[in-house]
Formats: sequence, structure tokens, C-alpha cells
Amino acid sequence: MSTFTDWIIGKISPWLTKSQPFPRRPYFSDFNQVCEKIRVGDLLLSEGHSRIASIIGHVTQCVWTHSALYIGRLEDIEDPKTKELVAEAGSWTPDEQFLVESEIGSGTIITPLATYKDEHVRLLRPQGLIPEDAQKVVNFAVSRLGMKYDVRHLLDLARFLFPWGLYPKRWRSSLFQHNALQPTKDICSSMIADAFQSVEYPILPLVEEGYQKEIEFVPRNVRLYTPSDFDYSPYFDVIKYPFFPLGEKGAYHELPWKKNVVSDDDGDKIVFLSPAIRQFFSSHAYAVVGASSDRDKFGNKVLRCYLQHNLKVYPVNPHEKVIEGLACVKRLADLPKSVKSISVITQPVVTETIVEDAINKGIQNIWMQPGAQSEAAIENAKQHKINLIADGTCILEELNFHDNLL
Repeated sequence: MSTFTDWIIGKISPWLTKSQPFPRRPYFSDFNQVCEKIRVGDLLLSEGHSRIASIIGHVTQCVWTHSALYIGRLEDIEDPKTKELVAEAGSWTPDEQFLVESEIGSGTIITPLATYKDEHVRLLRPQGLIPEDAQKVVNFAVSRLGMKYDVRHLLDLARFLFPWGLYPKRWRSSLFQHNALQPTKDICSSMIADAFQSVEYPILPLVEEGYQKEIEFVPRNVRLYTPSDFDYSPYFDVIKYPFFPLGEKGAYHELPWKKNVVSDDDGDKIVFLSPAIRQFFSSHAYAVVGASSDRDKFGNKVLRCYLQHNLKVYPVNPHEKVIEGLACVKRLADLPKSVKSISVITQPVVTETIVEDAINKGIQNIWMQPGAQSEAAIENAKQHKINLIADGTCILEELNFHDNLL
């Protein structure tokens, strides 16, 4: 009969597994290469994005919160019984590549490797693992299919690892029960550690001096393992497959660097370091000359681009009163003194007049959208020492404008 603790765990499990927003960083590795080079017995660590993953990451102080064992394709599995169990676990294609993993809500299951295509992953390879033992590790892991996920074990592990001194770590903990080496439930790291220790493969053993001064390895309680321990282990190599391998000396000089930009790690936003652009965005306020109320026109898109980045901006249009909820300014001379940078989206002949008005107004930075450039206007701006962006660079691309917003 279920205990009160089991009932509580059953209630909180859905909350623990709820996904949270997380930064996707697919550029860390070429997943196609991972699929091509991965070997039977390799481990795949991943950066989870559920609440429980956040707890594991906080406790272990490591980004790797989940581990899975690669078992290959069906043709790679030598044991007939193991192959049958994997085949019966789902409807697979002949080329499907498989992992064995333990997840909350699902227990120990077979998962296609392709599931992790868009995840932040790390590939680990056990040093010197012979093929016969790799097959034994696979057989062991597959034999655990169907076992439930041990949430109690996971919470006990979190309590054990936290630097709390309020009560003994061993008090009412499932980690130190007498049947600790005969589990009826799994978590991802304990299942995999058990599989490797079944062939006496070291992960993080205790190394001590024996009675006769010889070195002895003492296997660690598999219930104490977390995904990060495989990463820390000196017996597992980190295998990386970047998009551009740097196998030859100086190969980094051949990388297709994008000039004058750096990523802000948000996946789709770019911080630009071009001196001209840096100076342009030093203004306290901005103006869009040629602003339009038509959302399909660039005069409107550029205005919304400023708004998406929460910048103070004034639409300049002599024929409109309000655009995108902003009162229009009829001419440059009417702009506040705080405006030192303007975007120009006008016909080239009109741009020449705009530059002259900008000089009289004391505008310091002008960004001419592609198509608005005029050689006479460019020369005039340069002669008056105006910081000018008129080389075909589009502010919509530079600021990563999203037309579906605002």
C-alpha cells in the first residue's frame, strides 16, 4: 500500500516535470556529426529544462541534468533477447538510433537519439571499453525497461547533496537502505552507473591503500550518482563535434566570421559593435524621417523596430498626425534637442534636403536605409563630420526586427 510520502510524490511529479523556457544553443555542436560518430556504450548528457532539471542543476552546480546511454541501431545489438525487447518498445525505422534513459512519468524507456536534435548535449565516451563489455552494458540497461522512475530517490539525493546540517544525511533516506544495490526503481544516473559497474568499469571509485599496501578500487554506491559525475569522471572522454573542426593549425583563421557583431546568447538578438552603429545608438532619442502608417512599407517597419527595442522615437511625416500611436513631427526642425540620431527612409532626391535640414538642426548621426542613399547627400554629410551609415546596412536586419510583433 502506498505510503503518505509516495502519495505526496505522486502529486508533485507533474509539477516537477513541467517544462520551463530555456536558451536553445544548437550551435554548440553539429548534431549530424554526433549521430554519425556516436558509438555503442557512449553517454549523452543533456541540459534539461523542467523544474526538476533546475533543481538538479542547482544541487550539483552543473549544467548537465540528464543522462542517457546510447545502444545503437537494432543491427548493433548482438543479444537476441535484448534486440527483441528494443524492437517491441516501439515502431522503429531500420536506421533508428536508440538511447536508454529513465524519465519522471515514463520510467526506464527506449528513446530515439533524434529526440535530442535541438537540445544542448555533451557526448561522453568510456575510455577503453571493449565491445563485449559495451554489449553487456547495453543488455543490463535494456533489462531495466519498464522500471518506474524513483522520485523519492531523486529527492533524497538532493537532500543528501545540499549543504544542510539540520539533520543527519542518512536519516530516513532511501539512499542507504539494505537493498540499495537491488533497486526496483531507477533514476537516469543510477541506472547507467549500475550498468557500467556491472562490468567493473570505473566511474568515480574510491581509491585507497589495501592491507598489504596495494591500491584498491572501491565501487561507489550507484544511488549517489548524478549526471554531472560522468562528466567529472576521468574515465570518460568528452567528445565534441563542432560545425567547423579545427584539425589543422591556424584553421580558425578560415572561419566565416561575421564582421562587427557579437551574440548576446539569446539566440536571435545581436549586439553590434561597429563604431558607426555604436555611436548612432548613443543618442537619448531617435527620429524616423519618412515614417509611414502603412505597415507594409519600410517607413513603418523601421519605426516599429525602434519601438520593439523600447527606444524613444519620433515619426517625421508632414502628412500624418499619428503613426503607431505616436504623434508625428512635421519637420526635423521641430524635433526635441534630445534627438541626435535619425533614420532616413525617403527618395534619394528628398534625402539630400533631409541631410541639409539635419545639419542645420545639429543632428550628429544619420542612418540612410538602403534605397535612400544619394551621393550628394552622403558627401554633404561627410563634409559636415556627421556619423553616417549609408553602405547598404539595414537597421531591420541589424536589430533583428520581427514583423509579427507590435
